[in-house]
Amino acid sequence: MATIGAKAITVPVYPSLTAEDATFIINHSEAKIAILENTRQLHKLITFIAEHQNLLPHLRTIVIIEPYTTDPKLERGIPQKIISFDELKRNGRIEESKNPSCFSQNLLSADPDELITICYTSGTTGLPKGAMLTHKNMMSVLEDCVRVFNRHISPEKEVLLSFLPFSHILGKVESMAIYVFGWQQWFAESFEKLTTNLKDARPTLLFGVPRTFEKAYEKIILSVNSSPPFLKNLYKLSTSTGGGISWSAKLAVSAARLFIFRKIRNGFGGRLKWAICGGAPLPKELGEFFHKVGITILEGYGLTETCAPVTLNTPNNIRFGSVGRPLPEVSIKTAPDGEILVKSEKIFKGYFKLPEETTSAFQDGWFCTGDIGSFDKDGFLQITERKKDLIVTSSGKNIAPQKMEGIAKSYVLINQFIVHGDNRNYLTALITLNKEQAIKYATDHQVLFSEYTELVKNPRMIGAMQKIVDDINKHLAKYEKIKRFLILPNEFTVENGELTPSLKFKRSLINKRYKNLLDSMYALSTEY
Repeated sequence: MATIGAKAITVPVYPSLTAEDATFIINHSEAKIAILENTRQLHKLITFIAEHQNLLPHLRTIVIIEPYTTDPKLERGIPQKIISFDELKRNGRIEESKNPSCFSQNLLSADPDELITICYTSGTTGLPKGAMLTHKNMMSVLEDCVRVFNRHISPEKEVLLSFLPFSHILGKVESMAIYVFGWQQWFAESFEKLTTNLKDARPTLLFGVPRTFEKAYEKIILSVNSSPPFLKNLYKLSTSTGGGISWSAKLAVSAARLFIFRKIRNGFGGRLKWAICGGAPLPKELGEFFHKVGITILEGYGLTETCAPVTLNTPNNIRFGSVGRPLPEVSIKTAPDGEILVKSEKIFKGYFKLPEETTSAFQDGWFCTGDIGSFDKDGFLQITERKKDLIVTSSGKNIAPQKMEGIAKSYVLINQFIVHGDNRNYLTALITLNKEQAIKYATDHQVLFSEYTELVKNPRMIGAMQKIVDDINKHLAKYEKIKRFLILPNEFTVENGELTPSLKFKRSLINKRYKNLLDSMYALSTEY
């Protein structure tokens, strides 16, 4: 809000980004001021700047929020001025004394077509693209939310616990919603302390991503599995359908649900009515489970380019497994190939300094989402697959797999390296080896094998690949790291249909063909 009141534009950066990726965004956006949270972020940035001269020609000032100790040796290598947050506020008070109405005048004079933010989203080339979003885009989203939620919200009673990063477009919309709905807003200390903060705030509303509820479900199952037999049986009883059983058994099911489900609700603070969920698809079974518990998750669909939701399940219209119906102002249709096309005031202004990419994102005035979907007979939208290669994890992180795959190409032992993780909570990889190099490695390191299929399963070969994957991970942000991998005995080829004639991966086909292997790297126990 302070940035808007200064007639400036926010460019959010995830704190988990590598120094290289963060400086790319700062440089590409031509940012003049960088505001950092703490000393760790400061050292990450200025160390990189010092090693790459003339890297950020537009950046003049670096502001650090938390108190820090100056390091003249480190700061000597950068041209930017570093000031504390307290110093920034002192400068602001001086400016305010000169022009007391400046802040309010700037807010009131904002033009609907002016930019409110440039949000960078990963492109299929691996380089982030800056989506230019305007005040009109943001207000269109919030106005539609008022239309569908207004009678379900009592501002004086609602409490929202906020934990999404404001660099995520859903978090950005959440940060502005308080000015429209007027609810009480709490801010979580961290994702790690979310369980404690939920009990403190006792929210009635939440904005989340699927990973939020996946982790909660994992904790529930872990707790059940470590419980005495009596509680395990009680949980089994509470999650049974109750169909085709006697009235006394149905009574037992109801009693079990009262006890178990209340305990689960209390884990969310005890008052949570519903949660807005986006950023990635929510498993249908998860939505149904929490609804049965008494917590309704309203899943929506949108992109950074659409300023978050264009479709949404609402309190009166819910279909689990779908992303809801179009919001009132939104028009959606599907192209002949099934791609979802959108027209709306929510659609971004374009990609910053990328006119050709902006043009290619539209078709006859419709924004091309890159997602394949269809409407059911009642108008609920289902997303069936992703037309573009971009991976969206269950935490809502947008990741271009070409980045990791490109790094992997520099290792002679690797032939092919395909990254997987769409709708998952972390990234994995399927790897094929350079057969000649693999055999040479085995000979040099006295790894015994009779068939090549044995070699790719040999613990020493797997250990060698683990070292390479660890080395690849050093170049990646935390959410980009490859957590698990499998080595395949046969490579992907054009002949077996897994590569295009131009030798690009047919990701959708590979994901289906190797589904069992991929699932094995995400195995989650759900036994009681």
